[in-house]
Amino acid sequence: MIDSEPLWFELQSNFVCERGGRWTPELASRCAGGGLDNAFRVIERALGVVLDIPQERAVMSNAFVERIDRLALKDGCLELIAAATHHRLPRAVASSSTTRLVHATLDRFALRPHFGAVVTGDSVERPKPAPDIFLAAAARLGVDPASCIVLEDALTGVAAARAAGMRVIAVPERSAAAFVDCADFVVSDLHAARRLLAL
Repeated sequence: MIDSEPLWFELQSNFVCERGGRWTPELASRCAGGGLDNAFRVIERALGVVLDIPQERAVMSNAFVERIDRLALKDGCLELIAAATHHRLPRAVASSSTTRLVHATLDRFALRPHFGAVVTGDSVERPKPAPDIFLAAAARLGVDPASCIVLEDALTGVAAARAAGMRVIAVPERSAAAFVDCADFVVSDLHAARRLLAL
C-alpha cells in the first residue's frame, strides 16, 4: 500500500553513517520486508558491532513516526481497497513492522477501518519469511489460507506467503526480475493487481 523503503533507507543510512559505516542498496535489500529487528541484525553484521536493539528500535521508530507525513499511498491503493470493499472481500494487513509503526501508518491515511485484521511483526513468534504473520491474518479473518491472495513488494514477504500456502501477486518497487520465479503473478502497480483480480 505504501512505499516506505526510501524513508527506511534514509534512516538506516543515517544510523550507520553516524557510527562510521556506509549503507548501501544491497544491505538495504537484506532488510526489506523483514522488520526492524532484522534490519538491526544486518547492521550489526555490516558494522561488526553489538547493538542495544530495544533501545535503538525505540529511537528509529520515533524517527520514522516523526517523518510519517512524508509517506504516500501507492498509485491505485484506494481504488483497490474500494473495489475489495464493494465485493465484500475480507481484507487484512500483514506487516513485519511493529504495531506502533503499522497503526501510525494506517492512521496517517485513515485506512485502519478498511481492514478486518491487522497483524504485525511483534504480535507473532516468527517474522517473515516464516508464514506466521499471514497465517495469523487468515485466522483472524476466519478464512482458509489456501483461499488467500497476498499482495507483496518484498521477496521476504513472498516467501512467507508461499510458506503459508497462499497465492502471491508481487508488486515490486524496482526490478521485477527477482520475483518472476517465486510469485504467482508479477504486476507493475496496484491498478494492474486490481485488474488481475477482476475487481
